[in-house]
Amino acid sequence: RQQFSFPSIFIYGHTSSGKTYVMKTLLTTLQLPHVFVNCVEYFTSRLLLEEILIQLQSCSSGTEQTSPVHCDTLNDFVRLFKQAVASQELEDQTLYIVLDRAEQLREMEANILPAFLRLQELTDRNVTVILLSEIVWELFRPNTGCFEPFTMYFPDYSIGHLQKILSQNHPPEYSADFYAAYINILLGVFYMVCRDLKELRHLAALNFAKYCEPVVRGEANERDTRKLWKNIEPHLKKAMQTVYLREIS
Repeated sequence: RQQFSFPSIFIYGHTSSGKTYVMKTLLTTLQLPHVFVNCVEYFTSRLLLEEILIQLQSCSSGTEQTSPVHCDTLNDFVRLFKQAVASQELEDQTLYIVLDRAEQLREMEANILPAFLRLQELTDRNVTVILLSEIVWELFRPNTGCFEPFTMYFPDYSIGHLQKILSQNHPPEYSADFYAAYINILLGVFYMVCRDLKELRHLAALNFAKYCEPVVRGEANERDTRKLWKNIEPHLKKAMQTVYLREIS
């Protein structure tokens, strides 16, 4: 905690590749002082800066801060940031500011993104800003140039990873092997058109009852994969036409 970290880190990857979950788990498990803000929820620079300060006031004590914070400019933010760090006794520790959905920063004033990238220098404090985004750094870089962050890529889950993750959700009334066979069939149909974990989890929950119908009626047992596949194949093909549209429910 006492060592300086890199001033800014840019983490990018496709949606549902674990960026937010990994960062939250890492910071919480290691009990590092941090602020976590979604840039879609706080969509103006003023809302964003004020939310960072509000969270910062309670990050060490763990208590919810309800007193309002007024921050109109970056100069105000730097001044109030230093005060908050001093009040929380974090001067000699690395503070992490995580900005999720960071592509929204491009819609704000032109000085916001460069300021976050070199916040360590501006505040003269031990702070690292982590940007999480679904787009590459080249689409962020301002024309005027700026401090280059350390970039890290989160690759998509492989079909093996998705199989392991989705198989963990098996209903208790069915065996793990039976549900794993169902997930294999589901991924065989959808993997080429959809690799979004959340969407695949939704599709798995939606279609499982149809897959189980022959077993429930006593027409097949859990090992009759051929019968089970024939029963659900037309339903999955229909569902594939409306992936992301949520029309089949």
